Amino acid sequence: MTTPRGLVVALFFLCASAGAWGEVLFAPADWALQAAFPVEPKTDDQRTPSPQGDQVAERRFLDSGTDRLMLIRFVYPMVPPITERGSLYKQSVEAMMNSRPGVMHTDEILTLGEHKGMRLVIEQTREKTFREVQLVQIGASLYVASAEWAGGAAPSPVARRFLESLAVQPGFASARVVEDRERFRAIVFGNFTLRYDASRWFRDPEATEPNVAVLLRIDEMAEAEFMGSRERNPAATMEETVLATAREHAESVKVVRRGKKLRGSTTVEELRFAVRSEGVTYENHGYFYSGSEGTVQLRAWSPDRTFKRVEGDISELLDGLSITRGVAAAR
Repeated sequence: MTTPRGLVVALFFLCASAGAWGEVLFAPADWALQAAFPVEPKTDDQRTPSPQGDQVAERRFLDSGTDRLMLIRFVYPMVPPITERGSLYKQSVEAMMNSRPGVMHTDEILTLGEHKGMRLVIEQTREKTFREVQLVQIGASLYVASAEWAGGAAPSPVARRFLESLAVQPGFASARVVEDRERFRAIVFGNFTLRYDASRWFRDPEATEPNVAVLLRIDEMAEAEFMGSRERNPAATMEETVLATAREHAESVKVVRRGKKLRGSTTVEELRFAVRSEGVTYENHGYFYSGSEGTVQLRAWSPDRTFKRVEGDISELLDGLSITRGVAAAR
């Protein structure tokens, strides 16, 4: 994945002042890292558009004139795969060094509990300062902590205290638990919830129709559509509605398999069908339901030449559907 442009801006734009050292612990429940600041830090959240949606840089910072402290959380529209963590760190460091050149004195592995990151010490020759930067990916987010000081290579007391205070919060201590928990995201339409793997799929930011979500894969080999409403479907079966819609714009539609699936205690219709459009055949697989809870359609498709390669991921996506019982739909 590419490093967000907001990273460069967030890392180097500092504009607040701090007073004498007291100690304010910054440790919100949804942040994996905590840090102690001299006083309440300033806030500057920035959004950078990307093809997968907005990349958000949430920055907490202070500038006393001689000491600059900063903690940033980068939240991405897709979860950065943990296997690509090294690439994410490398791109982030390159962005920092290109935007604000300096002399690298330390470049080493950082360990924060079970989480592996990078620790850098950079001499900013133009400003005559030194800066320590720590980067660590925890779950779906990249955290960047930076302390900069004047007066030589040894950290100032303020910088040292800030760096020593950095710690992983208890709810994020287990790397395996956090990676599994934050890898999945959910979309809720009324009584219908879709839990999906955000390291493979992302929600199309250009699809803005109410109660409709379009999911795309980063490798462009498959797409999916999730639709939910509180209205009952007037047709006798969901198959009638689904195939009638497909035939409106297709050269041909062929049913491959019909079936039933249990989603919790609810039985949904399962349908495999092939749609030929503009000379390309697309294999479709979906779950469909209409009842007292409302109506839901969840289907994913891929060109027939690539369907086998993503069939397992499509099945996993479909199995992320859940239905809340006991809430009546409009008639």
